[in-house]
Parts: sequence; C-alpha cells; structure tokens
Amino acid sequence: MARRNMLSPMSFARLPFDADTYLTDVHMFQQEGFGAVYLIDDDRKAIIETGTSWDAPKILEAVKTFGLQPSDIDALVVSHIHLDHAGGAGFLLDDMPQAKVYVHERGFKHLVNPSKLVASAHQALNDDEADLFGTMRPIPPDRLVAVKDGGRLDLGKHSLVFYDSPGHAPHELTVLDERNRCVYTGDAAGLYFPGDEILMPIAPAPSFDLEKNLETFRHLLALEPRALLFSHYGPHRKPRAAIEVMMAMYPAWARMVEERLASAGEDDVLRQLYDMSCRGAKRFPRDFLERRIRVSIRGLAAYHERMEHAGPGR
Repeated sequence: MARRNMLSPMSFARLPFDADTYLTDVHMFQQEGFGAVYLIDDDRKAIIETGTSWDAPKILEAVKTFGLQPSDIDALVVSHIHLDHAGGAGFLLDDMPQAKVYVHERGFKHLVNPSKLVASAHQALNDDEADLFGTMRPIPPDRLVAVKDGGRLDLGKHSLVFYDSPGHAPHELTVLDERNRCVYTGDAAGLYFPGDEILMPIAPAPSFDLEKNLETFRHLLALEPRALLFSHYGPHRKPRAAIEVMMAMYPAWARMVEERLASAGEDDVLRQLYDMSCRGAKRFPRDFLERRIRVSIRGLAAYHERMEHAGPGR
C-alpha cells in the first residue's frame, strides 16, 4: 500500500484514572485527535481498536516505543467491523503471533472474508474517502474470537465485559472495564471532539437504527461509567452528561433529515446541522467535521426510507 503523508504516532500515554490503561493517537485520516487506540498493560495485554489498514504500522511503532514487543500482545478488541475500527487487525497479526481478535459474533464471518465489506464501504465513498479508509486483510478463523453479549475477557487485574450495543451497526460492541469502570464506546455513543468539546451523532448507512441506538444509550447510563473512552476520540470525564446530550441530539438530527432533506437538499441540512453542533469549532477543520455530518445525513435518510417500508413490528 503506497500512501502519502503518513504521520508518526505518539507513544501510548497513560490515562489519568488507571495506571494500566493507555492511549495513542494514530492521526487517523491525517487528523490529530480523531483515531484513538487503547492499550491495557496487564498480565495479558490488550489493544482496543485497530484503526484503518493505514494505521497498523503506527500502532506497531507505538507498541515498541512504549517498551513492549508486538509479540507481547495477547488480544486485539474491535468495537465493530467498520474499516476505521477493524481495518488494521489483519495487518497487525503477523507481528502479533500470540494475539487473537475479539469481534462481535455478527462480524466474525466478515473478518474471515472481508471482500463484501470492503466493496460495500468503497462503493459508498468517493475515491479520496475510500483511500483514507483503506482496506482489510482476511483473518484466519482460529485467530478470531466471536463475542456474545455478556462475554468476558480476563487480562489479570482488568476484566472486560462485552455488551451487544446495536444502533450504529448491528455488530457494535461496547466494553466495560470492571476495574476502572470505564466504557469503551466504539461508535455506539457517537463522536467526541476534545478541545472543541463537540459531541456529534454518527449514523452511517446502511444499518443505522435510531431506536436501537437510543436503547444502547439507556444501557450505557445504567452502567454508571466513570468515563466514556471514545474511539473518536479519547476519554470523556462526564459520561452521564455526554450520553444525555446524545440522547437529545440523535432524534433531533433524525427529525431534521426527515423534515427538510427532500425540500431543502443535503447541503442545506448539512449547514443547519453544522450550526447546531459545530459552530464554535476551532481545533478541527470545518471540512473534516462536515464530512462526518454528511455520513449521518445519508445514513439517517436510509434509516427513514427503511422505516417507511417496514411492516408492523419492523
């Protein structure tokens, strides 16, 4: 894979609420503060999220800079199988011979044979975006662990509990670390842009489901987490407030798309949603934020179309 402008990562930096949990920024999509990869340095060592295929070399470099060898890693956990979360997994395994990839049971077959997943993703993206999202490498079944709701991964002092968390995607997991009471949210709780302190829905086609996502929010509230560990990006120290904001924003965005998209057009809806959520942005470029919003407009439009054609009981 030839790639322009690859940025070097920082090493893993310790999070303030746990001496064993670390974060590195892989500069996903060449943007600082968007692609978070976490490391739990316990008796067994786990990496949470694997970024895109472009990010695998940066993860390997960060592991070595931290003072570990890639062969020390025992587990790779992917929150779901979208290319910006699981794309790096197959590219890491050659250097991580002890590691297995933990994935939602609904995503298992797609990591064994990702050809349809990659083709579908690239069909939905323009050429520049498709290049940024990268690709996937097939993972042998014996290197994968299919995770069910309530499944556990014991690392030593830390024990991870996996929860089925649909809405963003049917193969979405959230992960509770029982030791520090933090939850890895994947994309189930939307996007967080630190510095600008922006919270933003992310509702991609083709499988976004508003009602299921709201139910996932209610489950996250019931867990009473100490912090939300966003994949995009980093820890949010006021989890209840963040979830409550998202529980209001997701329906508001859905109503905006339903009521205005056909009459006003995508660009007008984009401007309104940007003003609702991102007007004060300084750290993150407007174009970058608008691309994220456009994904949700199209995903919410697909959701509404699907609901119109659904029968009783959906």
